[in-house]
Amino acid sequence: MAALAPAGRRPCCKRARGHSGKHAKIEFACAKIWHMIAEALFTPAQQKLLALLFVRVNEGFHLNEIMRLTGLGSASAQRELRRLHNAGLITSERIGNVRRFWPNKESLVYPELSGLVQKTFGLVGVLHSTLAPLAKQLHVAFVYGATAKGQDTALSNIDLLLIADDLNYGELLSSMTPAERLLRRKINPNLYSLADFQRRLREEQPFLMDVLRQPKIFVMGDELALRRIENPPPGVYTGGGGII
Repeated sequence: MAALAPAGRRPCCKRARGHSGKHAKIEFACAKIWHMIAEALFTPAQQKLLALLFVRVNEGFHLNEIMRLTGLGSASAQRELRRLHNAGLITSERIGNVRRFWPNKESLVYPELSGLVQKTFGLVGVLHSTLAPLAKQLHVAFVYGATAKGQDTALSNIDLLLIADDLNYGELLSSMTPAERLLRRKINPNLYSLADFQRRLREEQPFLMDVLRQPKIFVMGDELALRRIENPPPGVYTGGGGII
């Protein structure tokens, strides 16, 4: 059992809070940079179209659906679809009386383009913007499950794991509503405090161990930050009034 932090070690908690503030500023700066990159590389029409096709990659959409979901006019949607199709970035198939469009996963640049879309105005971009006001409390947030594996469908929830301090679950759920509207998907957040996460990890609880073995799409923090939480160095304050 973790010992109570001695009086002389309590500043560790202050350092942790200071680190959280610095972390929040870094996350805000990164979000701003990604937004600038998106604005520099893609027109607003292209962003809407790519966000739809490269977030809901396994669904396939026909022209009328694309117009309805993106708000693009017929001429604009057809022009951008033609450009992407001619470049080999998307593929299409006629099903019945309509032609449906999907990202071309066989394209040489699919991984890079998909990653860029996700980080700027796709899944990660939307979730990052949603969580940005909570950045000071968050240590790590990542998507797991079917979405991270690329096996999601229109009916799949977006599974999101968050490790945070002093974050109310009701507040978190309320903050997810705008993202759910944008992504047109239900978000299923699993929230852990730092101390609770580390306790469950020590106990090797099956659900958490399974999640950690799965592919992840990081929204806040990264794999290194997660590893530091899983294996904190000696003397680091871990929350709950204890140190390791």
